Amino acid sequence: MPAILDLPAGQALEFELAAIASFEQIIRRLHADRYRSVQRARALATEAAGVTASSTARDRDMATRSFVAELATTLGQHEASAARLVAEAERLTGPRVATLDALDAGEVAPTQVHSVLELTRGAPAEVADAVERVALDAASAAVADGVVSTNADVRRRMRRVRERLLPEPLVDRRTRAAADRRMCVEAAPDGMAWLSLFLEAERAFAIERRLDVLASREASDDHRTSAQRATDLAADLLLSGTLLDDARTRDAVAGPTGAVRPRLNVTVPVLTLLGLDDEPADLEGYGPIDAETARIIAAHAPSMRRILVHPETGATLGYGREHYRAPADLDGFVRVRDGQCRFPGCNRRAERADLDHTRAWAHGGETCAANLAVLCRHHHRLKHEAGWRVALEANGIMRWTSPAGHVLRTVPERRFEPVGVGEGVHPPDSADPPDPAASVDLELGESPGSDLEPAPF
Repeated sequence: MPAILDLPAGQALEFELAAIASFEQIIRRLHADRYRSVQRARALATEAAGVTASSTARDRDMATRSFVAELATTLGQHEASAARLVAEAERLTGPRVATLDALDAGEVAPTQVHSVLELTRGAPAEVADAVERVALDAASAAVADGVVSTNADVRRRMRRVRERLLPEPLVDRRTRAAADRRMCVEAAPDGMAWLSLFLEAERAFAIERRLDVLASREASDDHRTSAQRATDLAADLLLSGTLLDDARTRDAVAGPTGAVRPRLNVTVPVLTLLGLDDEPADLEGYGPIDAETARIIAAHAPSMRRILVHPETGATLGYGREHYRAPADLDGFVRVRDGQCRFPGCNRRAERADLDHTRAWAHGGETCAANLAVLCRHHHRLKHEAGWRVALEANGIMRWTSPAGHVLRTVPERRFEPVGVGEGVHPPDSADPPDPAASVDLELGESPGSDLEPAPF
């Protein structure tokens, strides 16, 4: 790479580092401006929604939810990220405005701002101010005296001040924090995923220690690394372990192996299922998985739902005005087709969401695949209560219009093109191969009347 202005390497390096520092200052100032703009936009959205000081808490909450959705779709972010940004902007333009000013001056980085917000959350005002002062003093020292403090170092000092000054005992705070314990799954490339648990620290470290001990029992013919053994043990214990003192777990046990039946939806191209092709299958909530894994899953699936594009369909796709609630086959078809909530940017899985009549049943909408879509409960409410409008377009596309007038479109995860029963069916002696567009949806889980064994994973 040629040096800038043909300077010697040392001087060119100094030039580049100065440029990087200048860019960082600009980035910090832009972050501060964004927080202020978000807070102004929220106030304007509240005013546009007609929310006043006399409005109910429900109206205020719905206006905030609608603005978060508006911001998320504007930025192309998940609503959880937009909600965090809105909450941060409210605090940084309010009680933590000194931190915002330091960010604007380039004295603190966004990572340090997040540390201040995290460690002052929920603290009494005087404690929060003292914790914030630790970060601001460290920033001032860095500017005045060139004292470098990493975010990790500043966090440690902030935590010490926080623990010393908080009047509420740690045991009470831990009990409250433990109420937020949860599990989450994050998709990763190449057919993999991350499984995370947020739980009490002593249980987390005890789990790690136990897995380390179990994984250290290496067999002579076991060529796995200790990390691989620990991961496999954790998966085996979660999928096949039982709680002997818990009747609910015992009742869910499948046979003598003690494995709880998993319930998954996997959409497999029919030629892949027959071993005539290696087209990837689709694991609900994740995405493409390899053909061999799909065939292994299919071999152990206790039930299958057939959704064939050609030459036949076993699903009933329309019930007109005879039924409000979608029957099981129509419900299953729409959920497999949509895959997840059809609101822009939402990825809540279809199995955890509602079926919504796009054109309301009360206004003449039919119970059919063309008028049904998956919406999570949150966005179901936004559609009906917060001024978001939706219309259907060709090929299953849904056109959303936000309260601010932004137009966004979503498409179904799988664009099934249904045909009528018997349409395009070949004669019995036809030698034509199965249509590669056909798919089979495998449902892993308990299936009444099925004599197939459950999947062993």
